[in-house]
Amino acid sequence: MHRIAYLTDMDVLGTPGLSAAMPRLTARAILRNPAGLCAVMYAEKFDLYSLPGGGVEEGESIEDALRREITEETGCTIESIEPLGYVEENRAHADYTQISYYFLVTTRDETLRPHLTEAEQSHGTRAIWCTLDEACEHISSAVHETNQRKFLQARDVAALKAYLNDQPRKESP
Repeated sequence: MHRIAYLTDMDVLGTPGLSAAMPRLTARAILRNPAGLCAVMYAEKFDLYSLPGGGVEEGESIEDALRREITEETGCTIESIEPLGYVEENRAHADYTQISYYFLVTTRDETLRPHLTEAEQSHGTRAIWCTLDEACEHISSAVHETNQRKFLQARDVAALKAYLNDQPRKESP
């Protein structure tokens, strides 16, 4: 899998510095249903749109984490998985690093049956289906106040751009 982006405080916040912390691993998806719509997670409390996914637990493979996270957040069952790439985040301001592995995922499910955590429920988190253009607009257009949300937005925007830039090559014979 290739690197899509390396995001530092300088890139996202305009401030210098790097963290040497061990990275947290996550698995995330551009999830499409049979109608070609994309799943986007919306946390009402934070007015935050993001791609579905989350942390890899100890002893869990990245693909297993992806399957678990997609089921928990959207209630969907994964039909196919194709690697897209990974985004490295180096957040000096928080002494934190993360590697998010992105996948192109399809599902046959039309109806969402999520299994959200109490925290996600309290944040008003829900999955919504929208066109790819709408997903890009929701995720990229927000102006966030916190550094955390700025990084979340930057990594998902980088993944979506990589996907969009790869489309003509994938669709050509």
